This record gives sequence, structure tokens and C-alpha cells, in this order.
Amino acid sequence: MPALFAMMVMAATLAFLPILIKQILESTFIDKDQSLMQTAALTIIALFIIRGVAGYISIFTVNKATRKLGIDLRLDFFNKLLTLPVNHYSHLNKNNEIDALISNINQISQSTSRYITVITQDSLTIIGLIICTLYLNQEFSLLLLLVTSFVLLVTQMTRSHLNNPNQRSLLTSKNLTQHLLQSIAHHRKIRIDGGQMYESQRLGKISETIYHAEMQQAIVRAITIPASQIITALILTAVIYMIALQVINGALNLHEVGALISVVLLLIMPIQRIAGIPKQLEHDQKIIETIFSFLDQASEQNTGVISIPHISGKLVFEQVRFCSDAQASPILNHINFTVKPGEVTVFTGYTAGEKNALINLILHLQQPTSGRILLDDHPLAEIQLNNLHANIAMVTKDDYLLDEKIAGNIAYGTMRCANEAKITTAAHASHAMEFIRHMPDGLQTQIGKGGTTINQQQFRQLAIARALVKNTPILILDEIFIVHEESNSGNLLLALEKLMQNRTTLIFNQYIPQLKKVDRIVVLENGCTTESLKGPNNSQTKQ
Repeated sequence: MPALFAMMVMAATLAFLPILIKQILESTFIDKDQSLMQTAALTIIALFIIRGVAGYISIFTVNKATRKLGIDLRLDFFNKLLTLPVNHYSHLNKNNEIDALISNINQISQSTSRYITVITQDSLTIIGLIICTLYLNQEFSLLLLLVTSFVLLVTQMTRSHLNNPNQRSLLTSKNLTQHLLQSIAHHRKIRIDGGQMYESQRLGKISETIYHAEMQQAIVRAITIPASQIITALILTAVIYMIALQVINGALNLHEVGALISVVLLLIMPIQRIAGIPKQLEHDQKIIETIFSFLDQASEQNTGVISIPHISGKLVFEQVRFCSDAQASPILNHINFTVKPGEVTVFTGYTAGEKNALINLILHLQQPTSGRILLDDHPLAEIQLNNLHANIAMVTKDDYLLDEKIAGNIAYGTMRCANEAKITTAAHASHAMEFIRHMPDGLQTQIGKGGTTINQQQFRQLAIARALVKNTPILILDEIFIVHEESNSGNLLLALEKLMQNRTTLIFNQYIPQLKKVDRIVVLENGCTTESLKGPNNSQTKQ
């Protein structure tokens, strides 16, 4: 409402301007009254001050509203992004779709502000100027209304002809690109067979076709632009002629003519801006369709219906097979193993794709193509996702800050309600407190960009502390153990041993870590479980 009121004030001030111009001309050339002329001039200045204040309110409120629209769109985009099926992320990363979507949202937010301002403010301005013309001269106002509509129609037709791309030219350009790429791909064959001249001639013919298509477009432009200028000149001539006739017949005075001419001049810019809106909307429509087609994608479906209050941590894979659309052969094939509650199992020999697929299946972020996975003898697909994820903690090698403060990194997400005593206990158990106590603000120290820098081992200690606070029956360790670091990370190993106590632990590592307890070693090869061995201190058995 404040924006609409401000726009109405702006339109009213502009519509009142021709009346003041009439007053100045009348007081100057007819009444020769200097005081009236000064009053009218001061009123014009006051009008522009009021218009400036109204313009500020209008721009501020419209931009505030459209920026909120941008925030809502970004939030919808972020929420959708965080709930998409896992297989969508590789596609997004490859095609830079995320950058493009954020850029499109920013563009639409700015465009919406422009459209609201132009359509509302310029429409009110045109209406106000026509009302002003009715007050000045009723006959001329009817002519002006007719002329305004005709000028809008001519402007729109001219822009549509000039801006519409030639379809033939686009197709020919695409054809030229395809032939060029083909020539590059088969350059050896072309050179060996001496086909350079032939290829050059063929591409030259395609280029000539583009030339003829562009010339047709140039002819259209050459006809359209002068024609529109002639039509506009005829319209202006007709308006001037009508004004001149009324002056000759005594129906109009000099001051009235000046006021009417000022109305015509003030109408030009709003008409041009409104005429350009359809073409801009046509361009932005494609961007809007792209944004909403992304938002309309199906989110990850939570098919689980049961909630297990106390999970012991027994995990069973029965003939699990997993295939990906991007790969012909299965990533995982006939996976069979059982992890008992509290067991420590090391997975090794895998590829990155096999490891990620196995972890995603355990977290139920992806579903097996065939076979089934059981958790405490319940099918994994039937367990509610929130319940499943609440019972699994994961420590990875990735150095990534989840929050700007140390305490926020330890008590993250659903653990925000953890009290400081619990966070401090976890920090001590992970040996993170050894470096936290030297921080300027302790647990409330800002880390990362703009804050205190921490190293890889400290990142991992915070991740271990986070897992301790979560206190889950199942633990996944993703390539935490690194050979060249192990000799210098005794505290890290101690913290991991503490974390693994009484938990079903799944360790993904390319070598067998030197831990006190390893119950089982699962070797993956070509997507299959080729060996299942007991820990290094026990006898080995084939599976």
C-alpha cells in the first residue's frame, strides 16, 4: 500500500505539471504578473520535491517487497536442493546448474521490481496526464487517448518485428556448428584423404545461407524502422495540425497550447517503457520456467513407517545389488554380510563409487536395485528416515565447517539443544579441548574465514566430539585413518577408540588401521564381496 500511494502521488505531481506550465505562460504573456509567475515556479519546485520523496518511498518499498520474494525463492531453492534424491547432485555439479539457478533467481527478483514500477507507475502517469488533458481541453483529450493507444500498438509491432530472431538463420547457424564440430572430430581422416577443400566449400555454402537469412532480416529492419518513423511523424503532424486549427479558430490560447504540448512530451517516455514490457516478459518467462521446473522436482520420499526406539546396531545385507543410470555394469553386485551389534568392521579394496554407494544404501539415501538391507531385523526401507539418521553418526575426512563457532560445530543440527556441559565433556573426550582452551573465546571462538584457523587433525577432533554428543549405536568412519599421519596423531587414535566403544562401527579405509579391536574385514572387488576376514589377531575365513 505505501508503494501504491507513493506512485499515485508521483503520477499526480506529473499530471499537475502541465497546469502549472499553463499558469506560468498565462501570467507571463497575458497577465504579465510577476508574482503569479514566481508562485507557479515555486509550486513546480515543491512538486518535484514531493515527487522525489514519493519516488524514494516507492523505490524502497517495491524493492523491499521484491527482495523478500527473492529470499523466499532462494529458501525454496535451498530446501528443494537439500531434499533431492542423491543421484541428482552429480548432475547439478557437472552442469553448473546451481550457479545458473541462483543467478536466475537474482535476475527475476530485480526484473519483478522493474515490472511493478513500470506497469503501475507509468500506467498511473498516463491516466493522470489524460485526466489533466480533460481538464485543459476535452476535444484534445479524446484525440490524445486515441493517439496514445495507436502509438502503443505501433511501438509494440515494431519491436516484435525487430527483436524476433530469424528461425532460418538460427537453424543454419546450428547446422554450421555441427559441421564444424564434425570436421574437427574427423580432422585426421579429412587431411589424409585431402578433403580440406571440399570441407571449406561445404562450410562456405552454409555460411552463404546464413548471409541470405540475415539479409532478409536486415530488409525487414530497413522497412520497419522508417515505416514506424513515418507513422509516428504522421501522428505528431496530425496532433500539431489539430492544435493549430484550434488556435486559428480561437479555441486555444498560447498558454493552453504550451500545456498540451507538455502533456504530449511527458507521455512519450511512459508509453515507450510500457510498450517494452511484453518483450522483456517473454525473455524472463523462460527463466521463470527454469526456476519452477527445478522447484517442481520430486523430493526424496520418506517411505518408512516404523520407528525403532532402541537400535542395537545389527546390520544385514542380503543379495544386495545396486545399479546406476550413468554406468552399464552394477556398482555393487550380490553383497552379502552381517555386522553384529558392537562389532568393528573394516571395508577395504573398494573404489570411490562403490564406497559412496554402500554408505548411501546404509543411510537409505539410495535404494538397492535388488536384495534387501535389514537393521535389527527390520527392512531398512520401512524405517522412518529421521529415526534411522538419528541412530547413525558419521565422521569423514572432509574438512568442512558446519558452523562458524566451535560449539556450533560440535552441537550441530538436531543436537542444538545440547547443553554446554555435554559439549565440554565431548570436547575433552575427543582431545579437542587441548587446542580449544588456547582459543580466544574458548568454545564460542569463531573459526574458518574471518576467524581462527584450525588444522586437519583439529577438524577431525571436532567431528569426533560431534559424534560423541550424538551418541548413536551405529558409527561410520569414512577414511579417517591416513598412513603418514597416524604416527603423529596418537590423541586422534585414542579419541576414535573412545568413540568406537560399544558401537557398531563401519570403517571405510584403504588399509587396515592399527586399532585394538577389529572384528571383521570386508574386501570389495569389482562391486562384490570377495573376502570376509576376521580381525588381524584372529583366524582368517573365506566367505
